[in-house]
Amino acid sequence: MWNQSPVQLIDIRHHVLKTGDSFHAYTFPANGFLFVHQGAAKVNLDSAEYLSTEFNVMHNIKGAVLHISGINQPVDYYLLLYKPLVGQSRLSRDVQADLVGPQSYVFQAQYPLSLLSLLVQMIDLWTTGEELDRLQVSGLFIQWVHEQFRQLSLVEDEHLEPDLAQRIAQYIHEHLHRTISMETMAEIFHYSTHHLARVFKRKYGYSPIEYAIQTRIARAKTLLSESDVSIREVAESVGYKDLYYFSRIFKRVTGETPAQFKLHSPRSKSSIRPKEMPESFIAPRCGQRYIDNNDNHYQYDTWSVNEVNVRLKSSFAVTLLFSLSLLLAACGGAGTDEPAVETRMYKDAMGRQVEIPVNPSRTVVLTYGGYLLPLDLKPVGVNQETLDQYPQDMADVESIGKGTGNKEAILALLPDLIILPDYLSEDIIVSYEKIAPTVAVAWGGDPDVIDTLRTVGDIMNRKQEAEAWIAKFEGKLQGVRDQVNIQLEPGTTAISFVLSSGEVLLGGEGGTLGKLIYQDFGFKMPEEFKAFADGGTVLSMEKLVDQPADYFFTQMDEDEFKQMTELFKEPVYQTIPAVKNNRIINVSREKWNYGPYTVEQGVDALIQQVSQLQQ
Repeated sequence: MWNQSPVQLIDIRHHVLKTGDSFHAYTFPANGFLFVHQGAAKVNLDSAEYLSTEFNVMHNIKGAVLHISGINQPVDYYLLLYKPLVGQSRLSRDVQADLVGPQSYVFQAQYPLSLLSLLVQMIDLWTTGEELDRLQVSGLFIQWVHEQFRQLSLVEDEHLEPDLAQRIAQYIHEHLHRTISMETMAEIFHYSTHHLARVFKRKYGYSPIEYAIQTRIARAKTLLSESDVSIREVAESVGYKDLYYFSRIFKRVTGETPAQFKLHSPRSKSSIRPKEMPESFIAPRCGQRYIDNNDNHYQYDTWSVNEVNVRLKSSFAVTLLFSLSLLLAACGGAGTDEPAVETRMYKDAMGRQVEIPVNPSRTVVLTYGGYLLPLDLKPVGVNQETLDQYPQDMADVESIGKGTGNKEAILALLPDLIILPDYLSEDIIVSYEKIAPTVAVAWGGDPDVIDTLRTVGDIMNRKQEAEAWIAKFEGKLQGVRDQVNIQLEPGTTAISFVLSSGEVLLGGEGGTLGKLIYQDFGFKMPEEFKAFADGGTVLSMEKLVDQPADYFFTQMDEDEFKQMTELFKEPVYQTIPAVKNNRIINVSREKWNYGPYTVEQGVDALIQQVSQLQQ
């Protein structure tokens, strides 16, 4: 690569991890070198483990995930990030990928001082920020790369290569965007497919193909939750050309479709963004793409030395608060006869047996906070998005921050139970388990307010209150059936959806909204979409035209709806019966996602709009 394409140095960082610190799940935003000056630690790079000691040089490719742990002494290291300048070339994507993605490797430098002296010069010049200094750094970087290659050539090959299973894993990570088969790997590694599978499974517990699937889906989840790239582009970036097949595999692994998962992300708050609004599905506007080596995307999702300091301090704060809480509990317990908290075992949506209080009194809830209100309860803390939906009902409830919340804020509330949705990553759930018993509640793609309230009522030991609200709600729905006379021609069709990044995220027949549309109102899902009746399927904009529906039920906020309305003014969309006849009913998805009280508001808004269209 170094002789075929110029490179650009993006960033240089110098940091020291203290004894007992750890650094988890850092995704390389670009290709990079890691040079350990002092100390030793266990390094896990895309599931390949290394014991990194002083003077180790490690090269990592863009997208590699780094974990550093087992630090028994301070670890002083340098990180250099760079990118090949191939973005403007006319090479094919596969050829560009070969240039961008050299293999990862690790070795111990035999002459570390020559590397270290160049690093010290580079970091000093880099931090000054002067243009001429940056130019000099670029020259020093090429010298550094040449020197590490020279020292790499001095090391015997057998000491460089990880074992066969690690080499297979490395191959999989480097070829996620391409077709991976056992036959191809057998040719590359010169072993039979049976031998490769046996050796690999002995180490990782999966066959190579299943490992590739798990790794692809993990990478896809990261892209869906941390970027605005479309689902189709995500699928292609992890090796799936068939979007429908990708959706099936994604659902098999995660329990929900990519579209459903994407809507959980805090970034989906505004699912249609002005800069990404397609002018037409025939000529979509060219936008930034995470997977096309965007020059600047690394600035948004990477870290700096200062940020690492903050995170390490935060980690220390969590440990300190946790220790203090235990100390206070111990001191407070001395000389008192407070009864032990009565507990019971509960099997959550992830199949875990969790010991929870029989009557929780200090519950922190992510996303599902609104479900405690009909139970005549209030959480002590909820995520900010939930608070925004209940400014009066939760005026005295603490915010734990946006999205997945802040561990320090949660710990400060001294919860005895944490409730969260099952679509969150295992790492988040494990981190919260260290604070209090943590229960995952099924999301199920299209939220069903009745099923979810029953679940939360069971967890909070308020089944009677849950059933009372459910009976009231079902009575309201029956009143809708009896009083709202919707005149539909036989076979009148409707679909529900959200537009996101120029794609249609199709709703299903289940969930609260789906049942209202297809059971209570009596609309029919177009036959062409019946295969996707479970919801969450990704469709192209063309499908809205090719398979037109009589009614659209959308779930957009006010700004998104305005943008969608402007889009539908194009002649190509005016042929759709729902658009042509102005039969678009919109209720923001926030009404369906944040609990029984907002669902009631959503039902009222839906009935009002449908009734107006019937007049």
